[in-house]
Amino acid sequence: FFEAIREVVGDDYIVQPQINLASVIDKESVSAYRNELFRNIDFGIFDKNYNILLLIEINDRTHNQRDRIERDKKVQRICDNAGIPLIAFWTKYGVNKEYIRKTLSKYLPLNTNSQSQAVQLSQSDKNKIDTE
Repeated sequence: FFEAIREVVGDDYIVQPQINLASVIDKESVSAYRNELFRNIDFGIFDKNYNILLLIEINDRTHNQRDRIERDKKVQRICDNAGIPLIAFWTKYGVNKEYIRKTLSKYLPLNTNSQSQAVQLSQSDKNKIDTE
């Protein structure tokens, strides 16, 4: 996912893996969400001044387990309260650059001219889209 996200956002943004929530969220209360603030989110997208723009979680089937669902809800609330969008991509759908581009473009202005080559779908990607 990392390379696909980097290709989609191009040079306009900085993509960093394994972002600790405590490093991008101001803590107003020491006790609120104490454990969750030390969780890592799979990716963060930053502007050129390293201001956080959004966070991305890559979810596999373990995110359907009860404890993970509760943890994900807490993390979502933390991000909502901080005003940081949290996007989830599911591994079961594979790495689909067009889907990533469409999803990210809801939150970030993407330079479509420079992205046209980056989001060209391979034949196998086209087949996945057609059959889903």
